[in-house]
Amino acid sequence: MDRHSRISSAFLDGLTEAQRQAVCHVDGPLLVLAGPGSGKTRVITHRIVALTRKGVPPYHLCAITFTNKAAEEMRQRVLAMGLRRGVHISTFHSLCVRILRQYAEAAGLRPNFSIYDDSDQKRVMKEALAAAKVDTSRFQPARMLAAVGRCKNDLEDVDSVAERADDFYTKALAQAYRAYQARLAANNAVDFDDLLVKTAFLLRDHPEIRQVLSDRYRYLLVDEYQDTNHAQYQIAKGLALAHRNLCVTGDPDQSIYRWRGADIENILVFEKDWPDAVVVKLEENFRSRPHILQCADRLIAFNQRRKAKTLIPTREPAETAVVVHNADDEYSEAEFVADAVAERLAQGVDPGQVAVFYRVNAMSRPVEEALIRRRLPYQVVRGVEFYNRKEIRDMLAYLKVVANPDDNVAFLRAVGTHPRGIGKTTLDRLQTWAEKHGLSLDAAARRAGKADVLPSAARSKLAAFAAMIEGFRAEVEGPVAPLMERVFEESGYAVYLAAAGTKEESAIENVEELINAAALYDRTVETPSLADWLQTIALYSDTDAYESGSGKVSLMTLHAAKGLEFDNVFIVGLEEGLLPHERSMDDPEQMEEERRLLFVGITRAREHLVLVYSRYRTIHGQFLATAPSPFLYELGYTGQEEEDFDREPAVDDGGDLPTKAAPRKEPAFRKNQRVQHPKFGRGRVEQFIDLGADSIVVVRFGSGGTKTLLSRYAKLEAVAD
Repeated sequence: MDRHSRISSAFLDGLTEAQRQAVCHVDGPLLVLAGPGSGKTRVITHRIVALTRKGVPPYHLCAITFTNKAAEEMRQRVLAMGLRRGVHISTFHSLCVRILRQYAEAAGLRPNFSIYDDSDQKRVMKEALAAAKVDTSRFQPARMLAAVGRCKNDLEDVDSVAERADDFYTKALAQAYRAYQARLAANNAVDFDDLLVKTAFLLRDHPEIRQVLSDRYRYLLVDEYQDTNHAQYQIAKGLALAHRNLCVTGDPDQSIYRWRGADIENILVFEKDWPDAVVVKLEENFRSRPHILQCADRLIAFNQRRKAKTLIPTREPAETAVVVHNADDEYSEAEFVADAVAERLAQGVDPGQVAVFYRVNAMSRPVEEALIRRRLPYQVVRGVEFYNRKEIRDMLAYLKVVANPDDNVAFLRAVGTHPRGIGKTTLDRLQTWAEKHGLSLDAAARRAGKADVLPSAARSKLAAFAAMIEGFRAEVEGPVAPLMERVFEESGYAVYLAAAGTKEESAIENVEELINAAALYDRTVETPSLADWLQTIALYSDTDAYESGSGKVSLMTLHAAKGLEFDNVFIVGLEEGLLPHERSMDDPEQMEEERRLLFVGITRAREHLVLVYSRYRTIHGQFLATAPSPFLYELGYTGQEEEDFDREPAVDDGGDLPTKAAPRKEPAFRKNQRVQHPKFGRGRVEQFIDLGADSIVVVRFGSGGTKTLLSRYAKLEAVAD
């Protein structure tokens, strides 16, 4: 194998010098700092092909990214470049499922384990808290699940938490954690965090397995490295320790998943972990107009935890690239956006090239209503909601218990999808009998004839249900769609929905859509299986629901927008308390993440960017005055009416004509002035923006927090130094 054979110049044509350096690097650690729109995916796919042309067999390559959609795009690009199959390209979670199924026994599992979604996890946690006699009024299941998730992200097992438990809360957490894991084990199930944790522990505790996997994946490429958590960091490090051929790509300025365990430190300390690492910066941006990039650069420069780089535009400036609009409230905000979208579409813009971003999902409703009134086509990118519909969860319950007979959660849901003469009392007795004999509910139902605690009629009905489920198991290996159709019909669920009347017609259509999705899966994989398809569904994310060719305006959160790009982008709700979110205002690290979130949103735009904030908004049922996001001022917004934001960042106030500003009075506050607030105490004015009645004052208080306040509502009093 000649690692130094030349790669043809034609293959490298069109790559920048920095891109070529990253593509042609072979052995040893490599850090690629890739700014938005810098051709990162192109570099990764070219690097995969380049390594094979250098003599690396495809099966020794493993590329990991963060969404199924990104993995599929990468896979298709590599195939289009003529590389035969063999390279492993997937998400972190998919790779972990593959490893855990192969080494299930060593990981304390059986290969057909279930992957529990949020709803399943909550149900198991409720049962766990009850079993551990933990007070759910003080320790709610959702709160305990989040706490357990944080422990897992930090690779803390149950015993570690129990050892450090020195207060009432931590002791309760340890009890809940232990009972929760015991329930998962009894169901032969894992949650999303377990996929990572169990893989990390497997690599740590079984050096022989780590060696086998390291020999298999000799060249590891990890995309979006800035969003890895501690468990993912340890998995990547464990797989690469022997050969040291670890290439990571990412951008600290786009780390936006701290709330789910991502640690920006992983990418910031890469050179410390791997001192001989080659570092390549991809700074040329091929996506956005220069004014958009200038705004993004100006904003992100306020962050401290980053690696300095500049977004270098490669495109010509446009007449109008960035606009700020000031709306009265969320309804006029929505009307403005809908009118602007309608105007763009009338000019011939493809609706698929228009997107509206917001901080939280609840903000989509006024925009949706405004688009509906104008009969404009749109899609809300919130894909997991389809899988949360009752009829879909019912169908998946049947399939889960078919695939995993130990899945008691799936059994209980499946048996209760519709009346079949098996009620709660019968199931409670079955559960007691099953626990007494160390059986799953499925196994107990198959032995129901021996359960003397049940009346004979209940025994026969349970046995019939179990026999039906067992009959489906003959088809778990092979196409999924035919099996799903059989389950839908033979379970009686199709008849039940049809008999329920017209209100259930959409439910039947949804099940048919699920079957169609399975049929598509059957056509696109070489060896379809029920377990593999259920795994695909379990790891489905919002971003995977985005349909690029839908011909519809896209509405989505800023988090879901990661990895996408559009010609026209509207970002709404740029107000203090929304963006940055109110929970982040007093935490400098969280404020930096909120700033990165807006940076991601801005850099999705290719041609036009519109930033919108409202003077008033309904918050928690109250119609309240709001303050513009401090990020607007960091972008360069001055608050002046009808000023051209492309030249000197400014605002479109929605008025018909520009108005001449009246002579200004002496400002109410001046920079560095000491002030007193009735709630926040003493502080010092950092900035005063004179907008007349809507003037804004930015104050850093003694507590360390910075607040952006509307001057007329702030109740600030000047105090002596």
